[in-house]
Amino acid sequence: MDEAYITPTNIDEGYSPEAIANLDGAVEEFAESLLAIKSEDANISVFRSLQITMNGRRRRIGELGNVESPDDPMKIQLMIYNKEHIEEVLGCIKVNGFPAKNEEGSQFIHIRVPKPSRMQLEELGDEVIRRTNAVVARLVKIKTNTGLRIRAASEKEFIDQRIAGIATRKIDINLERCTKEIKIIGLMKRKKILGSFFKPVERDDNDLLKIIGRRLKLEKRRVENENQLRLQAEALSKENHNSDIVNLDDISTIDQNVSGTEDSVSVN
Repeated sequence: MDEAYITPTNIDEGYSPEAIANLDGAVEEFAESLLAIKSEDANISVFRSLQITMNGRRRRIGELGNVESPDDPMKIQLMIYNKEHIEEVLGCIKVNGFPAKNEEGSQFIHIRVPKPSRMQLEELGDEVIRRTNAVVARLVKIKTNTGLRIRAASEKEFIDQRIAGIATRKIDINLERCTKEIKIIGLMKRKKILGSFFKPVERDDNDLLKIIGRRLKLEKRRVENENQLRLQAEALSKENHNSDIVNLDDISTIDQNVSGTEDSVSVN
């Protein structure tokens, strides 16, 4: 992160520090919100939305039992509340393309979730794009609201024009920085979700991919340098350790020679 972008502003105004903090906060919240979107959840969402007609009433599968994935998101355990519904629900699940089985006497139906289709993954990718655009709009709103406050303060002479200009410029710079970070985070999430199905669809995807590529190279180089320094430190430490052992052996030999000489002198 470029330190010039986040350097504290002039002490005569507090508008830009607040705006920059809000911009950075929006980036962090966005990154955290994307953690909940996973490609393996696509079919699970479809499963939860399955409906079955019972007693003339359409009901969701989730209303008839407890849906859990305790060990693997691709393996669902459905505990049916009423055993009388097991066969009917089991048939509905199989008809909708979900491999399922039930052991006799058990209230559990075990469902294997198929890998999501390309269409489902693209829908998740579209959801990431929608969230990305929403957060970018939020950043612009932060800048606009702060700009209005700065202008009002300047008109009322709470701050002078020079300070107002500096504050506005710093907000503009950080808006650009945070907008780029938001788009990069969203793009990386789309690549992770779509995998081999990924293709650039947004106007600036190709430019951002180049930035991501450069960042990955720099990160790889940094890790390689750290590993090299660690190996050098370990080698130096081992060399010093071996040197200490040799020195101790030399001292021991000298002591033995001195002791032998003293014994010889004593006998004579």
